[in-house]
Amino acid sequence: MTRPVIGYVTAPKGDILLSFLVGAVIRLSGGKPLRLKREPASGQRQCDGLILMGGLDIHPSRYDASIEVESRFDPDRDALETDWLQHARDHDLPVMGVCRGLQMLNVFYGGDLHQKLDPEMTRDWPNGPIGYTFFRKRISLTGESFLADVIAPHDSVSVNSLHRRAVRSIAPGFHAIACGERGGVQAIQSDTAPLRLGVQFHPELLVYRRDMRRLFRTFVKSCT
Repeated sequence: MTRPVIGYVTAPKGDILLSFLVGAVIRLSGGKPLRLKREPASGQRQCDGLILMGGLDIHPSRYDASIEVESRFDPDRDALETDWLQHARDHDLPVMGVCRGLQMLNVFYGGDLHQKLDPEMTRDWPNGPIGYTFFRKRISLTGESFLADVIAPHDSVSVNSLHRRAVRSIAPGFHAIACGERGGVQAIQSDTAPLRLGVQFHPELLVYRRDMRRLFRTFVKSCT
């Protein structure tokens, strides 16, 4: 059977190791990876599914807000991902957003973001790359969803956490499918087909776990 082509977006410059990892995960999950570095060609379907990965913060102007917290932004990537999300909408392609990718998915469809997490939520989170590498938090699944089917029979799961921004208002046509122990949206899904899913954690860094491998395999299968 022909492997579905899964387009994925990381930072247009750099992110070589992440791009290699994501490409390998897509390939092992039954897909054919295609790293997307340029805007889509007009009118041509170029992939069967789309994955948006993590990275720098989305500029607040994308959700009609002013800068509340100084951060590093990548306007070129914001524009690139917006173009590919439009392409996915035009061609009814499944989409999965990871961390920043979830946030971009939410912003594209009309939601907005918290520019700073509640200090109560992050009071015992680690600082520094080593701490973040090993830090885990539990999220609870809320009702039936694509993610709940992947994680079944469990109704909660331990995940990593590398972000400092989060969904505030969920976009119209989407709903929360997971939340943190102290609140906060941890995953969203579209109300109708095709599948459009966003997770606030990084499953590509947890692929040593069976449930995270199943998440990618099941998404790739939905693109056939």
